[in-house]
Amino acid sequence: MIHSPKVKSSGSHESRKDETYVNDLVSHQEDLRAFIYALLPNSPAAEDVLQNTNMILWRKRKTFRRGTNFHAWAFKIARVQVQHQYDRAKRETRLVFSESLLKRIEDAASENPPRERELVVLENCIGKLNDKQRDIINARYRAGSSLKMLAENTGATAGSLRITLFRIRAILRRCVESTLAGEPS
Repeated sequence: MIHSPKVKSSGSHESRKDETYVNDLVSHQEDLRAFIYALLPNSPAAEDVLQNTNMILWRKRKTFRRGTNFHAWAFKIARVQVQHQYDRAKRETRLVFSESLLKRIEDAASENPPRERELVVLENCIGKLNDKQRDIINARYRAGSSLKMLAENTGATAGSLRITLFRIRAILRRCVESTLAGEPS
């Protein structure tokens, strides 16, 4: 996990406000990324949506009221950007989530943003997988990857990969749950 250093304060009141804002923005990047990827799973546009969200957050920095909930404000802007992406996708194709499902995913993601500790535990658990399992997980969840593409690249069938991924996810779930509960994995 990469941590960005705090921006050092120097200069005018306005530049100190910008520096504080940058610190808030940087500290929420992983949660914003996870939120957007949860709403746009396997979408190559997810990273673009994150960048658009960051640009808008920067442009609107002067409208943010210090002392209010930056997390909620940033997620609301991210949600609007995700909706814009869905609108673009609707024009290009008819295969998108229904509005009610999108709202349910949004609610779940914003109520339970991933915690840094949980992500670190997951990374450690992935590190405990054997090389073949780790390669399958990394290939499957690489941006723009799909089960069909993975099957074509490995020579396996999509069905056998689906079963293998189910088993690997079960191993990871047990590892994460036991580690978070303080038990040895």
